[in-house]
Amino acid sequence: MRSYSQLQIAQAYLPTDKAKATSLLRDAFTASTGIPDDKDKQDTKSRLQQGILQALLPLSQSDVEERLSQVDPGVRKSLSTAIINSYAKQKQFEPAIEIVNRLTAEDEFPYGSGIALMSAMPPEMSGEKQELFAQATSSYSHHSKHGGMRFGGGFTDVVVRFGASMPPKLALEAIDEVLKQAKEANETFSLTLNSDAGTASFDSSYEYALFSMLPLLKQLDEGRAKSLLDENQSLQAKFQQFPQGMQTLNPELANNPPKEGDSAKSADSSKSGDSPKHRGMGVTMHSGKTSPEQAAEAFRRAELQRNSEQIIDSSEKDPVQAIAQAATLPASLGGPLPQSPRGHVLEAIAKANVKSHPAIARQAVDELKKMAEDLPPQSQVVYLASAADLYLQLGDQESAEKIVSEGFKAAAKMLEQDNDADDPNNALKAWWPSTDAYRRFIEIETKISHRSTANILKEIKDSEIRTVESIMVARTLLGMPMGQYTIARNTKNGKNGYMINMSGP
Repeated sequence: MRSYSQLQIAQAYLPTDKAKATSLLRDAFTASTGIPDDKDKQDTKSRLQQGILQALLPLSQSDVEERLSQVDPGVRKSLSTAIINSYAKQKQFEPAIEIVNRLTAEDEFPYGSGIALMSAMPPEMSGEKQELFAQATSSYSHHSKHGGMRFGGGFTDVVVRFGASMPPKLALEAIDEVLKQAKEANETFSLTLNSDAGTASFDSSYEYALFSMLPLLKQLDEGRAKSLLDENQSLQAKFQQFPQGMQTLNPELANNPPKEGDSAKSADSSKSGDSPKHRGMGVTMHSGKTSPEQAAEAFRRAELQRNSEQIIDSSEKDPVQAIAQAATLPASLGGPLPQSPRGHVLEAIAKANVKSHPAIARQAVDELKKMAEDLPPQSQVVYLASAADLYLQLGDQESAEKIVSEGFKAAAKMLEQDNDADDPNNALKAWWPSTDAYRRFIEIETKISHRSTANILKEIKDSEIRTVESIMVARTLLGMPMGQYTIARNTKNGKNGYMINMSGP
């Protein structure tokens, strides 16, 4: 808890006193080394050290490098790849390549940071880029049994993104390795991808690998590509919808510079308000064999996510119609996660209109509040706190205060559950659902009244949580709300346990 608190205070100092922030982050790391290495605490220790060193990296890379030997291999590899990304942004390619070589010698090629490095390299470094591609292929070959479960930032992405710019022989070798390992793994799983372009589902590692590799293989060996597609009829409909495979689903993987005149067209379309929005990729994945019902549910959720984003986009032209469409979306997807398609859309509409069209924003917030009251506790506090903050922005302090008052009662009940003697929450207290609930409503109450916030802090029974929430008051006063937060429940019998990491507020 000391380590966590020092991390939060350090982040609050970042805009005004980087030296103080650096000193606090060093202290936070020192405190973290005192966390026991037993099984129950190791994950907490690793997560804290990851966050501390990630915050320290832009302030003092040398401090991070000095401490890498004290962290577990997973954190060390993650921070090493972050250092590669930092070097790539600064166009310092030699030290970045050195770290890639070291990581590859110790374990496996860092595919995600390798992509960032190769993308940053100028055209005159095509030779070095080719060497990295060959190194990645060799490393992937020597670390067999990858299957297809590793999605995003893996070797498959390296091939999709850079294969067309490599010598044909080298690109074909990479394609062969991806397909060979996927076929040998014979891995069954459910993978559903959704983006602006649509939704695609896959039932095996090999099906996904083929979908990813066939467009490039078609450029290099059209006959073989056609033969493989004929053997796998299930992919034909997918390629009719997504002609370039993964590059259609995720245009960022194309890695192609705009053609002459494209920039001007983009600028013109942006001025006219017609430029398309790219929201990235939504991913749902389940290992093992899935039933048709499970696959259908994954597809339904992916389509719900895509439809939600389309309603949000349409709200710019017709927010009233978008609010009506939001009512057709489910209020909750079930489970401990605060997932509410309807809440997400109503919240987005309200935020977009709170200054320009307050009456519309008010309508969306009213619907959001009404919907949130029937959600499970963890989801309820997320959307009620958002509604309270939006009421405050609309100048309706009375409605905001009513929600906050109820919110603190809900947080107190959640704290009783976290402290349940028969089934206590053994996760870090700073990550308890009740701690998160208090944080959300304390941030809003701080904007309303400093005095009442101080009184509320005194009523929190747990002294460690009270300390954490006091730091949140200070961060709110400084305009430094939480950017990332973790919610965790770790019960003694393993049931009802979860850990989620989310972006603020």
